Amino acid sequence: MTIQPPKRRQRKRERTASHLSATAFKLFEAHGYDAVSMEQIADEADVAKATLYNHFPVKEALLAHRFREDIAAGMTELATALAAHKSFDQRMRYLLRESAAWHSERRAYMPHYLRFLTSQASYGETPTNHALRDQRFDTDTRQILTLMIQAGQMAGEIDTRQTAEQIAWSFEYLLFGAVSAWLCDPNTDLTTRFLAAFDLLMHGISSAHPAKTTANTKAQTTTARSRSSGVK
Repeated sequence: MTIQPPKRRQRKRERTASHLSATAFKLFEAHGYDAVSMEQIADEADVAKATLYNHFPVKEALLAHRFREDIAAGMTELATALAAHKSFDQRMRYLLRESAAWHSERRAYMPHYLRFLTSQASYGETPTNHALRDQRFDTDTRQILTLMIQAGQMAGEIDTRQTAEQIAWSFEYLLFGAVSAWLCDPNTDLTTRFLAAFDLLMHGISSAHPAKTTANTKAQTTTARSRSSGVK
């Protein structure tokens, strides 16, 4: 019996997964997400149901896999345009506008997608389902943000007191909140929500000017020291 090398087996598994998710998405687009069953997907993809469930135990996983591939392809397409923006601020605002457009085109799928990502968040635990264990659906956005923030830190544009990954983790949840609010309110503009989240990340929520705040802090510290030493 011939045993395939691990890399060959992995490539075959990835090709099968891509075929299944592409087939599923085609059916979703034609009939609507809720109307399509796993059995229909297996029939259309010409695979056994066991094969489908071995790769994707739930329908939402097929959607997440398709979107993961979309995001990877989109970042490749945007690479040149991103590089043309010289500052971190410009690059991030450009990416957020593009991301808002991507989400808007897929709005009907977003509730299913977000629920799946939330259900797959491991919080340090190992996923129990072997079919999902190696896919790490919840890290793609964070990886992209981490790389962009790292570049900003290296250029001296971003504070380095927190690691790029720590900042990316926090920002990812701000964006998650923006998408959730957008889905709840159809009158909300997602681009506006994303840019507001970015402004919150960059500038915080304090109404005080940074320089003024620093001066006040120094003055308060001096006063406190004087009082503690008996000086008035």
